[in-house]
Amino acid sequence: MAVDAPLGFPLGQCCLEESCACKPASPLTGRACERELARLGIASFWTTKRSIIKPMVYAAIHLRAGLEARSIPALEVYPYASKVLLFGRMSKSTVKKSTPEGLAHLTRRVATLVTGLRHATPNGNHDALDAVLATYTGVLHLRGQTETLGDLVEGEITIPRRATTKA
Repeated sequence: MAVDAPLGFPLGQCCLEESCACKPASPLTGRACERELARLGIASFWTTKRSIIKPMVYAAIHLRAGLEARSIPALEVYPYASKVLLFGRMSKSTVKKSTPEGLAHLTRRVATLVTGLRHATPNGNHDALDAVLATYTGVLHLRGQTETLGDLVEGEITIPRRATTKA
């Protein structure tokens, strides 16, 4: 199952609580997969004790444990990275995903990949499109058309394979 959230903590950390003495094993910020995204020029939220997405991280880790207890593998994906790799960079000044124009533009782009999308998300929002892109990245993974960033022990982010994506 493709999950759009960090599925683990940085090595050395048992949690994201500032009151806990656990510390990341690396002096660098975030997880290795997030640093690799940054080297590709793809911004993300860092998984740190000061992260604004702490509740989402905890929920995703709990979801992962539940899935794996049922022998269902959890795959961490990042829809924004998929958008950049599949469609290229879009100007934030002209295509903000939270505006009606930006949503329509993104819907048209994603609809080139997913049949029936316009009917599935007629009143959708960017979160619904992110969910579709997360699922699509999972499908690409099943087809062997992805690559992973990061470290197996700390956590990996699965992205569309760069060699076969549109520029």
